[in-house]
Amino acid sequence: MQSGESNPLREKLNREMRSGLYALFILKAVEELGDTYGYEIVKYIEERSGGRIKLRDATVYPILRYFTKRRVLESYWTEPDVGLPRKYYRLTPDGRRFLKELFEDYRDLKSVAERILEGDGR
Repeated sequence: MQSGESNPLREKLNREMRSGLYALFILKAVEELGDTYGYEIVKYIEERSGGRIKLRDATVYPILRYFTKRRVLESYWTEPDVGLPRKYYRLTPDGRRFLKELFEDYRDLKSVAERILEGDGR
């Protein structure tokens, strides 16, 4: 297969790898930003990735809803003086613990993956 050709299997696997990481990135953004809304989260991740990750609303908002439903995040609406109402998100106390555990899981998996994939699996 030439490098310019589309590879559906590679695209599928990349999508699956990114999916879990995007959820972790979003939670980390909420932790770092404090009470925040979707657009700020997207911009935070884009800036921290050096522009390499550009999340779409169709990716971000389902993740925010998922975590809100499971009480990892809580949300509330604001009525600004100018503009439209905005939905803000923040980590719950359980969400903070969950993020810490999830980050530990990520570190462990990353360490094992590096040992296996980079040949130092001893």
